[in-house]
Amino acid sequence: MEVVRDKIALLVGACDEVGQAIGVRLAQKGATVIVCDTDYARLSILAEQIRESGGNAEANPVDSTSSVDVKRLVGDVIKQYGKIDILINNADARFGKPVGDASDEEWETGIRTNLNPVFFFCREVIPKMQAQKYGRVINISSLDYIGWPGRSSYSAVKSALFGLTRSLSLETARDGVTVNCVARGDVATSEMSPELAAKIGESLPVKRIGRPYDVARAVGFFASDWSKYVTGQMFFVCGGKSAHFSMSI
Repeated sequence: MEVVRDKIALLVGACDEVGQAIGVRLAQKGATVIVCDTDYARLSILAEQIRESGGNAEANPVDSTSSVDVKRLVGDVIKQYGKIDILINNADARFGKPVGDASDEEWETGIRTNLNPVFFFCREVIPKMQAQKYGRVINISSLDYIGWPGRSSYSAVKSALFGLTRSLSLETARDGVTVNCVARGDVATSEMSPELAAKIGESLPVKRIGRPYDVARAVGFFASDWSKYVTGQMFFVCGGKSAHFSMSI
C-alpha cells in the first residue's frame, strides 16, 4: 500500500469530486495536502473535512491560468514548508463541439484552462524537485485523449498532456523525479443520475462505472515510492474501455 508520510503534496484542481478523493487519499496516507482551486469556500470545506478525518490539509486559492498567481502560490508553499514533494495537476474544464462549430475563443479557452496550468505549475515546481533530488508529478488526463467525436479540441489538449509528461520525465529522470499521467475514464459524480451511471457502467468491460476513489488510488501509487522506477507513463483508469475501443460491436 502506498505511503506518502511527511510529504508535502500540492493538489491543483481540488474542488471537483476526483480532486477531493485524491486529497483525502493522500492525507490518509500521511501527506500534508495543500488543496488549490479558485473557490476558496469549497477549498476550506475540503481542508476541514481532511483535518477532521485525521489528516493534514491547507486551503490555498489560486488562478491556475495565471502564471503570476501560480508563481506566487508555489513561493508561498516553499516559504512555509520548505519543499514540495508531490504535484498533482487535476485542473479540468470539459468542453466540446464539432470542429466546424468551434470558435477561436473556445479553442484558446481549452488551452488556457486545461494545458497552461499544468505547464505553469510544472515550470515552477519541477526545478525545486530537481534541486532536492526528489519529486512526484502526476498529471490527470482523460480517456478522450485517444480521440472522441465532437470533442476534438478537448481531446487535443488532453493528448498534449501526454507529450508534456513524456518530455518532462526525460528531463527529470536522473534527478529522482518521476512524471506520469493518469487517464481517467467514465467516473460517476453526484451530478450524474443513477440511471445514466448504470447505463454507462453496463457498457464497460468491468460492468460498472468508475468512482472518484478509483482515480485517487492510481494517483496514490504514482505519488509514493512504490512507483519510483516508473516514469513517463500513461496509466488508464477506465474499467477496460481503452482496450474495448479496439473491438467491433
